[in-house]
Amino acid sequence: MYMFQINEVVVHYREGIAKIYDRVTINGTEYFLLKAKRGDDISIYVPVEKAFSIIRPVMDKENAIGILKYMKSMEVEFNANTKQRRDDFKRRLISGDIFDIAYLVKQLYLYESADELPPKVKFGPVDFDILKNAQNMFLDEMSISLDHDRETVGPYLEKLMDEMD
Repeated sequence: MYMFQINEVVVHYREGIAKIYDRVTINGTEYFLLKAKRGDDISIYVPVEKAFSIIRPVMDKENAIGILKYMKSMEVEFNANTKQRRDDFKRRLISGDIFDIAYLVKQLYLYESADELPPKVKFGPVDFDILKNAQNMFLDEMSISLDHDRETVGPYLEKLMDEMD
């Protein structure tokens, strides 16, 4: 069975990319001590026995390419009901599931690149906050998975998707 290791880079389902710095025992319970990539001042304690429901390994290159193929084939419908849409966006973001994150990134891309949107579909600041957060999590992980600079991984992903059948 796979076990997380000290110094391993992982994906925390709410914080995104993080690194395991230590394994500590507090009041008889073992925890992994993580530091989120977005700020080393944030310590995250993950119970070892529940680790797989909170963190996951960073996907490998093969899975990253598979996610891009999935995104390329994905058809997204815009939900005009603001509350339902935001609830769905929030649920997908906090799931930490890479397919849900990819769905949100595709939503943002299609919304920003659409020539014409269905009537009554207007994303607000909350929608964009959620989608931008998903985009950052996605780009952070893809840059590690594909061993590419974070600053240029976006255009690199677009190029890869353009080259796909």
